[in-house]
Amino acid sequence: MSPLSVPDVDTRQDAEKEVASKVRDLFGEEFAVIIMDSDFTTFDEVEHACMALFGYSKAEAESLSMRVHTAGEALAAVMPEDRARQSVRQLRRRNVLARVEKL
Repeated sequence: MSPLSVPDVDTRQDAEKEVASKVRDLFGEEFAVIIMDSDFTTFDEVEHACMALFGYSKAEAESLSMRVHTAGEALAAVMPEDRARQSVRQLRRRNVLARVEKL
């Protein structure tokens, strides 16, 4: 039986920096809406919020909710700053922890 192969932290960080750079090239001055995991938000709350605010399908919303739960956070949308900040306020009103991040 072979040991489980896990990439080292430096390799993962380099990959994340490369992806972030490519995203910046694609979206320019856009902002990311990041949904974060919390002990007080249910899967249903995240799913319903993403369907209502971002037009996610049920399957897409379920997938995003699972990414938030397993990774601690997930990218929900990319949009101009004003819309991103408004979306975060709307998410918080729906009991969903979120933040805006410049790409």
